[in-house]
Amino acid sequence: MTCAWALAQDTTSPVLYESNRIILHFTDTSGKFLQLARIFIDRGYDIDMKDPELGILRTKPGPLRGGAHFTDQVEIKSIFRDSTITLSGVTHSQSTGHDWSVYDIKAEVSYSKKRYSNVRLSWEEMEKIAALLQPAFITYSRVDVTEKSKKMEGWQYKRNN
Repeated sequence: MTCAWALAQDTTSPVLYESNRIILHFTDTSGKFLQLARIFIDRGYDIDMKDPELGILRTKPGPLRGGAHFTDQVEIKSIFRDSTITLSGVTHSQSTGHDWSVYDIKAEVSYSKKRYSNVRLSWEEMEKIAALLQPAFITYSRVDVTEKSKKMEGWQYKRNN
């Protein structure tokens, strides 16, 4: 059984745990912008933003294949730079709280070993798309996208009476 991501060339670097960027390396990226847009459309995604001059191509959140719930979605972002295309993504899902309120949950797509999780399914979808572009080789990286809260100094808590 041949998987779509197995059709790509061998990678030169292994997938790092919690990598959240797939970097596709090409000898020539001419025509790849249009090819990626067609791949997105063929796989059922709607294009949210496209700017060939800036090298940005992003999808609207679309249905996640194999997701646990019908509301599970994935949004895929791509940046074109010189001879590389960087893919990243965000999963969208909904959860109902104890107060019966529905909460929208967003999570950065990253490589995970958890089976059947939305993050892993989204990562596998990005790998399939990467393989369809047939890059010369693929590398992976981790970019810290967490919002860190600023530490408050002790004097800021004191009241002035």
